[in-house]
Amino acid sequence: MLVEGVQKLQALKVRREYGEIATLLQGVMNVLEHLKCYKHIPQVADLAHQVEQIRGDLEKQILDDFHQAFHGPNARRFAPTKELAEACLVVSELDTKVKRTIIEDVVKTQLAEYEVLFAGGESDAWLTKVDLRRKWFLKTAVEFEKTLAAMFPPSWQVPARLALTFCDVTRSQLSRAMELRTQDIDVGTLLHAHKVMSELENLLVRKYTGFQPYDRTPRSSTSANPFLEDGLPNKTINTNPFMECETQGECPNSPFSGAVCRCFQPYLRVYIENVDKRLNDQIEKFANDMKIYKFEHIDAEESNVVPFCGELFTIYKNVLVEFLRLGPGESLCGLVEVLQKHLKEFCNKVVRAALPKVGANIPMPKDINMKELTAVLAQVQTLWREGDSPKLSDDDIRRVCSVLVSAEYCEEMTGRLEAKLKEKSSPSLVSTISLTQEQDLFHAVLAQCIALLVTHVESLCDPALASMTKVNWMVEQTGDQSPYVTAISQHIAASVPLVRHNLHTSRKYFTRFCDKLAAAILNKFVQQVYKCRPISGVGCEQLLLDCHALKAVMLQLPVVASQVQRDPPQTYTRMVGRGMARAELVLQVVMGEYTTHCELVDKFNRLLPDATIADFQKVLEMRGVKERASVLELYRQHTMGPSVDSPHRNPTVSSSGNQPLAAHHLIGQASSTASINSTSTPSPEHEMSKIARLERMLKSRRLIS
Repeated sequence: MLVEGVQKLQALKVRREYGEIATLLQGVMNVLEHLKCYKHIPQVADLAHQVEQIRGDLEKQILDDFHQAFHGPNARRFAPTKELAEACLVVSELDTKVKRTIIEDVVKTQLAEYEVLFAGGESDAWLTKVDLRRKWFLKTAVEFEKTLAAMFPPSWQVPARLALTFCDVTRSQLSRAMELRTQDIDVGTLLHAHKVMSELENLLVRKYTGFQPYDRTPRSSTSANPFLEDGLPNKTINTNPFMECETQGECPNSPFSGAVCRCFQPYLRVYIENVDKRLNDQIEKFANDMKIYKFEHIDAEESNVVPFCGELFTIYKNVLVEFLRLGPGESLCGLVEVLQKHLKEFCNKVVRAALPKVGANIPMPKDINMKELTAVLAQVQTLWREGDSPKLSDDDIRRVCSVLVSAEYCEEMTGRLEAKLKEKSSPSLVSTISLTQEQDLFHAVLAQCIALLVTHVESLCDPALASMTKVNWMVEQTGDQSPYVTAISQHIAASVPLVRHNLHTSRKYFTRFCDKLAAAILNKFVQQVYKCRPISGVGCEQLLLDCHALKAVMLQLPVVASQVQRDPPQTYTRMVGRGMARAELVLQVVMGEYTTHCELVDKFNRLLPDATIADFQKVLEMRGVKERASVLELYRQHTMGPSVDSPHRNPTVSSSGNQPLAAHHLIGQASSTASINSTSTPSPEHEMSKIARLERMLKSRRLIS
């Protein structure tokens, strides 16, 4: 079989009958494979040598045939022949370098005209003419598939290799052109060229799905690494299971992905500079538009987020999508810096600038942290106190609330932008991407808005609270709630509903506003209670009555004048209870009757375990105690020991068991020690009737149950 096969191959080779050669050569090679262990026999070795010689002759002969077909005198009129098609079948049984040589020669011949027409020095080589490049290729590819492609076996994938070589040549030519004319590159031209080439790449990816530019046939390896995969370079194995999807995304399976567009990546700075300029102009436009923006009344279903905020983040989204088309995630750092810069500018020039003058004029630190934020908010309070207590109009309140919800929206969107940037960046850059400072800036504006609203309502209530010290508290009988409580209630009822309506989309920060407002008013109320002197026991009862009335006002603050009846949050209720309990406890100490100063000190320590010596001194002033120095020394001895001079409470004193109690419970508790004056002790019946009378009065006004 082998002898006959060799003889027949010799004859067929001369006659160029490649169809029969392909079938016969495969059979001869199979027989030789079976006789491999007998090559020491001279006849077998001689036949094997003859076969190798025939293979070599066929390689030269077929290469000459293809060269004559594509480069001979009749190359321009060449048409596919059956002989060359059958020759390709023979090539599949020869050395792989023959097939590679034929494919490279065919592809080079097809692209010869292209390389001349669009060479780097030609006018058509510039980025503005990429449409011509695409048009030329599509025309050539269609013509090639209609004529020459059928001559080659489908496994050779010649059309796909032609397309890939076209991409390589195009990338090289465009890179050269951009190197020569770097100064002429503008973002419009760059985006246009990228768009055209990207569309062509996507078309090739879909058309040649599964194409691989290199044969993945098994090969013998001399590598000392037994775990090295065939056909793949030695590489570090990824041991992180969470990076698997990311790695696959960075190394697309199709060789056409980025085959041309990679040449644009070194010039991404042109795009980033353009984005910087565009955003700068856009923010200036936003700032000018904000000056004439009308903060009008909104319905309950509407959002009062300033529309410029949504426009900015829409622009950011489009920029990110556009940029990721130009380059991979490794090049995001430059863009992130630009986005950070303009987020800060937008916060200061647009969002903060929209605040009323008293809020917008406060300088905001560049790299804000919580200490600096506290200082900024303190400036808000100081400006209001040092001025003429300016009040915000209804339009100003709508403005501040709109800025607040806009800052909240921007803070949330900035967090989502950071997450998206990290998602699209390479794993090595994730840790370097952070928009925390920008979020802090928006949060600072948000906190500043709350401070403005709180200070506004607080300033409305200040005159009423200040009037407490002008009241004669040496009264002989109690009456209805004092006028200052009514005034505070009216101010809250007039201002809080407007704030609540304009913060209906941000319940969280409306609750925070209520917390801070109630805390501020209650704190001032306690300080004013200390200043109510001289005061009688009945005056203390009147103040206790006012405490309950004001507590009821504060508890209803979040829902005052609301059409929807709902209970305030439990945390808010507890906060109001704690804040008012302090005033009630102070009054309980002041109105008590004591036979000795030790009893006064003991009761003060029991009811106010966290108070300071300054608080105790104010209680003495309210009671009109003349021998204050001796009583203060007694207080020091009871609380801190005789050798301690610190004005503050010993921190080791436990306050467990002394939680604030409701006022009517404390009144009942105090019945065993209370008295009208410090020199005489009334009968228990008199004391009980006094306490019962006060409790009946509170119940009649529905201040206690």
